[in-house]
Amino acid sequence: MSIDQESARRRWDKEKSNFVALLDLHLESVGDGRASMRMPYRSEISNGTGAVHGGAIVSLCDTTFYLALASLYGRDQNTTTVALQCNFLAPALPPHDLIAEATVLKAGRRVVYGEVHVRSAEKLVAHATLNFLNSYPGEKPPK
Repeated sequence: MSIDQESARRRWDKEKSNFVALLDLHLESVGDGRASMRMPYRSEISNGTGAVHGGAIVSLCDTTFYLALASLYGRDQNTTTVALQCNFLAPALPPHDLIAEATVLKAGRRVVYGEVHVRSAEKLVAHATLNFLNSYPGEKPPK
């Protein structure tokens, strides 16, 4: 399924949540179980050393992976993050924007597994693995 990238970016800009807007996340590309997003460096998302705060990086990973998943299942699929393991490999220092690239590695009916690589310029600064759980209408919640 081919996705019109310009339409996807316009829809993203129109429908993004307040938290995502606060982080200033920008959709770069999406389709076929992959997504790429940009988070501009700003002092508001830095920690005490001037590097991008780890919580902002984790949020970037979670959001980017959701879009990779949505490119396969559709935006109406109910899903939730079950597990997210993020390894920080180097500080994300100014003035570089962060680029996150997500890939769905296993697209099951219920469990979706994948990874996100985050780069600052050419440097790999974080790697995350994620599990999302899809739910379907009419399912009974577990007791």
